[in-house]
Amino acid sequence: MTIAPASVHQIGIEAGRTGRRRRSPAGSMARGRVFRAVLLVISLGLGSLALLWGMMPHLFEDSGERVWNPPKSTLGAPRPNEAMAWRPVAIGGGGFITGLSADDAGKTWVARTDVYGAYRWDAAADRWVQLVSARSMPQENVVQAGAAAGVYEIVVAPGDPNRLYMAFMNGVFRSDDGGGHWRRVLGGPGKDEAFALDANSEFRLYGAFMAVSPENPDVVAFGSPDRGLWRSGDGGGHWERVAAVPPARDMRPGKPGVQAPGILVWFRKDGGTTRLWAASAGNGVYAGNADGGGMASVGGPRFVRRGAFAADGSFYAADGEEKRVMRLSGGRWEELTARIADGRVFAAVAVDPAHGTVMVGDQGGRLWCSVDGATWNMASRSAKVGDRDPPWLAIADHAYFATGQIMFDPNRSGRLWTAAGTGVFTAQPASACAPVVWESRTRGIEELVTNDAVSAPGFPPVFAAWDFGIHVKPDLDAFSTGFGPRQRMLIAAQQVDWTPARPGFLVTNASDTRMGCCSEDGQSVLAGYSEDGGRTWTRFASLPTPPGTDPADPWRMSFGTIAVSSDDPDNIVWEPAFNRSPFYTLDRGRTWSRVVLPGEMLPHTGSFKDYWPQRKTLAADRAAPGTFYLLHSGDGDNISLAGVWVTRDKGQRWSRVFAGQVVPDSSRAAKLRAVPGKAGWLFLTNGQPKSRDSRLRRSVDGGKTWTVLEDVDGVDDVAFGKAPRGSDMPTIFVSGRVGGRFGIWRSVDNARTWQRLTGFPLDRLDQVTVIEGDKNVFGRVYVGFTGSGWIYGEPAPCRPGTISAAGEEECSAVEQAR
Repeated sequence: MTIAPASVHQIGIEAGRTGRRRRSPAGSMARGRVFRAVLLVISLGLGSLALLWGMMPHLFEDSGERVWNPPKSTLGAPRPNEAMAWRPVAIGGGGFITGLSADDAGKTWVARTDVYGAYRWDAAADRWVQLVSARSMPQENVVQAGAAAGVYEIVVAPGDPNRLYMAFMNGVFRSDDGGGHWRRVLGGPGKDEAFALDANSEFRLYGAFMAVSPENPDVVAFGSPDRGLWRSGDGGGHWERVAAVPPARDMRPGKPGVQAPGILVWFRKDGGTTRLWAASAGNGVYAGNADGGGMASVGGPRFVRRGAFAADGSFYAADGEEKRVMRLSGGRWEELTARIADGRVFAAVAVDPAHGTVMVGDQGGRLWCSVDGATWNMASRSAKVGDRDPPWLAIADHAYFATGQIMFDPNRSGRLWTAAGTGVFTAQPASACAPVVWESRTRGIEELVTNDAVSAPGFPPVFAAWDFGIHVKPDLDAFSTGFGPRQRMLIAAQQVDWTPARPGFLVTNASDTRMGCCSEDGQSVLAGYSEDGGRTWTRFASLPTPPGTDPADPWRMSFGTIAVSSDDPDNIVWEPAFNRSPFYTLDRGRTWSRVVLPGEMLPHTGSFKDYWPQRKTLAADRAAPGTFYLLHSGDGDNISLAGVWVTRDKGQRWSRVFAGQVVPDSSRAAKLRAVPGKAGWLFLTNGQPKSRDSRLRRSVDGGKTWTVLEDVDGVDDVAFGKAPRGSDMPTIFVSGRVGGRFGIWRSVDNARTWQRLTGFPLDRLDQVTVIEGDKNVFGRVYVGFTGSGWIYGEPAPCRPGTISAAGEEECSAVEQAR
């Protein structure tokens, strides 16, 4: 099938530097060799130019290898008593901060996320630090992916900056040391009072779902989405259900299960009495005694999203569902919506505790302000990057500023904080209702949901994520300055691939996840290629129309898995999501032809159903020309296609070399990986550590037969790095279990023996979604997580010990498998 070519759009991206350039003796030596070679040509005459030209590729490749992220160790091979240094890959921010909390003195600030954990602001380190870690959580959670979720709610006791409560996983945890250590006080696996807490549901921007009495840090209330309102008077030792407040109603009855936010709760000191307030979706607002007694309806909006009390006792409520703002004062509710703005999805409301200024915001970041609650004006808003923060966050200064919460600083009059779609921001307007200039305060938060990582010989590593695209990292320790393929409000890069024929040539299937909107700019799918290691990108000149799709659908060919031939950059195969048919191109995307699998049933012949899994089931052989492998899981009407398929003529003809499932549960997060330099060598994992069989598989005959590595299971991903000195076998890395022990493992002898590089790198309990071995530095490995970005580790002359207090650095001892 041939598609008429479209215009090619060139897209630019900065490499990820902040002006800081690191130099090393190795880098200086490499540059010196080039300089001496040039002098040699001058002294010998132009006749030697051809000789020098033949040397140049090696010289510049050698130089590039050293300049980009020079190694911490130059040994280039394993050694006795080896150690590994671990650090975050500095990108910064990236995910939605869904809520904030602070004590009344403003000493402790915490932020919850929708994808992994929660953070506390560390004033000494001048950055946010992760609160969910292998050091802080109970032992029951210190297992592979043992706490891989966002935090449903976290609050600081108003009168005790060290007392924190966290609704997480399926229960409530308590900390008495500012989040240094947690213990479960409610719920848990298999418990009768276990709760269904989805920190990434459509209602994640509601709240707060927990509150602590300003008089007593042991008095805490928790509003669950499925089991109503609960209260404890002894710091979580005992809990009682507050039956007078009804559970939230199902807000999406057309969907399976109960779709509702948790019950919002507040403690409010009124004169000498503290009262408990609650808002139950579909039922309105309730108020009663602090002990939960006497709770009764006080009416008001039915779907409160956020609420705040003024110093005079008035209560302001934002209803995002029915698009209303109301105030309760003197026992009467007053409709304020018409005075503010009609038709807005109101997402936030905040009141200055000192001067009573009221701020209301919609979910797109528009702000309205009042000094008396009666007269309202729109407040202008802009955003900028804070000192020491990731430069790429300049994208926040956009017409749409995704907003989850706004609150006033309890200890600094007029100062605003917001939980936003790219991190935490603060503002200090010059006066009440003056223009608001949000300034990012996001450093320390690494919340990107990782999809892929690529390290090609002679080029800096490249990282691909949901929402904020592709980051090229010539300096792993400096925040990214931009992202690609185009610095758009949202663009998700699901996969990146490179070719040995031209290592700087990359392809991607980048697509916008907002399939219900925002295609007006014609940039919903930015799939294309780069010829310079990811710095600039060119869109494919055309996109095919898979069978069963509408040619007018901007997402007809999007997401999925993509690969480029080992010998020809023009030869690309792309299997889109939604089980749509794969296509191949022989001219770099100017025209496409459909992949035909014998025995297929149209229209949906592919095997990539949902668009969100980090799944890699299409791979180009890294040595055999024009050869691609496709793992088909037998989805939809094509169960008969299950197995491993191969083409050896660039995608034109395919044959099945293995029938049936190589590994069970392969339809979700499977990773099919081809070994560099080894024709027909493949590794496969289903990427499901809790599967009934998650052992690693390998093939050395192009997928015809598979061997099970019995002792290597629970494998999240497998990757290949630079071979040790004196060997032609790439270093193999896995995230998973070897001999029953979880960790990041390495093999330098073709998977015969394994070394454990670390257990939980940087103490993260998040789910590993992708790993990659560096092709330029022996032993360096990149690890990506579900919701906490990437980290990297490499051999280094460091002393193994505990992780630093701020969680930025760790040194681990390399151990032989037991």
